[in-house]
Order: sequence, then C-alpha cells, then structure tokens
Amino acid sequence: MKIEKVIVFRFLSFIKFIFTATNQHGVHSPFVYDYVTKCLYSKEKLKLPITSKVLIKSLHYFNSKTVHILGDNKVLEATIKKHCTTVSITETNADVLIGSISYFKNNDIIINSLSDCVMLLLNGIHKNQTSIESWNRLKRESPVCVTIDLFYCGIIFFRKEQVKEHFKIRI
Repeated sequence: MKIEKVIVFRFLSFIKFIFTATNQHGVHSPFVYDYVTKCLYSKEKLKLPITSKVLIKSLHYFNSKTVHILGDNKVLEATIKKHCTTVSITETNADVLIGSISYFKNNDIIINSLSDCVMLLLNGIHKNQTSIESWNRLKRESPVCVTIDLFYCGIIFFRKEQVKEHFKIRI
C-alpha cells in the first residue's frame, strides 16, 4: 500500500508540474535562457539517468573544474570521471555541488557559505511531500537567487547580480 501511495504522489506531482512548467519561451532571464537552450536542450547524446545528464551537460556548459558530491555516491563519481575527464572531485571550493534534497532537510548551513559562482544540483525534489517542502524552504533562503525546477532535480544558483527568480522548466 505504501508503494502505491508513493507512485500516486509522484504521478500527481508530475501532472501538477507539467501544467505549471514552461520551456525556454517562458524564460525572461538571459542567463537562464542561455542555460536552458544551449545546455539543457543541447542534443548531446548521453545514456544516463536524467539528473546525471543534467549534471554532465552542466559541467561541460559551465566549463566546471571541480565537483563536490554531498554524501557517498560512487556511481555518480564514476560517471563524472568517465564523461568529464578534466573535472576533479573535491571536498572544498567546488564549482558544482550535487546531492539529494534530503541532505538539506535540516542542514542549511552549507547554503549560507557558498560563493556567487557555485551551482547546486539537488536530486529528488519531488520525491515526497517532505522533499517538496525542503525545496521550497531552500528557494526562500536569502543567498539563493535563481532556482530551476526540472521535476527530476532542482538547480540553485547564487548569482548576487541577478534578481531572485524561480523557474519550472520541462526537459
């Protein structure tokens, strides 16, 4: 019965997302428009889970040099090393942080310590009600300027030069 509830929750969450999300034509931020059209919608063929595709494409697009994986994920680490040979896995001062939204359920300290040029990619933002609440709470944090909800994952940018905006993009 519990699995059925999870499936129904994810299905309803996806339907709601589809009706409220947009594509590149609904984006008025030049930074986000370029990111969506030149990166997320690029034709790069990767046979990977969606979040991993978003990560690999983003690493290439931003020419990132370092990634910090929040938690222990050897599969993701191997994927990064395979597809992005110039990117190194680090524990500090990373260009990109990736982890699960559950990591931030009660741990916002890291958000306030990130620099302007960091991208934070969070997996599972629509996994359950708690995940959605954590995502919404993170969006309200003062250092967070741009968020992109892709349903499968969420992306946070800390661009101080940009107005606080939230986007839902279909990929």
